[in-house]
Amino acid sequence: MVRKVIRTSADETITRFGTLTAAEKYSTALEGTKTHLREVRCIQRALQMVPVGGRVLDLPCGAGRLLPPLTGLGFQVVAVDSSPHMVALARKRAEARGFQKETEFLVSSIFDTGFNDDTFDAVICNRLFHHFREPQIRRDALRELRRLCDGTIVVSFFCNLALDALVFHLKNVIRRKKPSDRIPISYGVFARDIDASGLRIERSLATRPGISRQWYFVVRRKFVH
Repeated sequence: MVRKVIRTSADETITRFGTLTAAEKYSTALEGTKTHLREVRCIQRALQMVPVGGRVLDLPCGAGRLLPPLTGLGFQVVAVDSSPHMVALARKRAEARGFQKETEFLVSSIFDTGFNDDTFDAVICNRLFHHFREPQIRRDALRELRRLCDGTIVVSFFCNLALDALVFHLKNVIRRKKPSDRIPISYGVFARDIDASGLRIERSLATRPGISRQWYFVVRRKFVH
């Protein structure tokens, strides 16, 4: 009897973004857009208490879109992605703009990064969790971020409290289609994931309140020893 291999949303995401074609397409998708600027503003607000010179993890770093604003704030950035093609493009961007000395690069998974405990002063996890359908997958990833950071953790997700989230759900109802990716979830659902992972929410930030589903939770460990 052949055993069926069950692929998780994490497996699907790693496969989808793991090719050179995907990396090249992703590298210019949001560069210079209003969406990019709104995201950067939210992330900068979230990192206000992180000291200059702090070690900040950008995971997934993608093609390095957030590296200029993060290094511009004076952080020592470690850029990590599961795709070697993404990391190569991020490194190329850093070299082209002259901030490669402030940045380290590594290919690794969010579920097992290989870093020691308490390695970072802050963590940015932008545009990843909306690909994870299963609560357990989200919680496994959050627990790894918690292990790595004794400071500020900034995590984006797609929240139902927005007009474009309503449009997303209505379109799929009309088409009688069950979506499998980028599914907006309720504030409470992700808040429970945060709590179950040993983290607490300090604040929430919406890129465009009431309009855009792109939200951020700024979280920390429940107990810091």
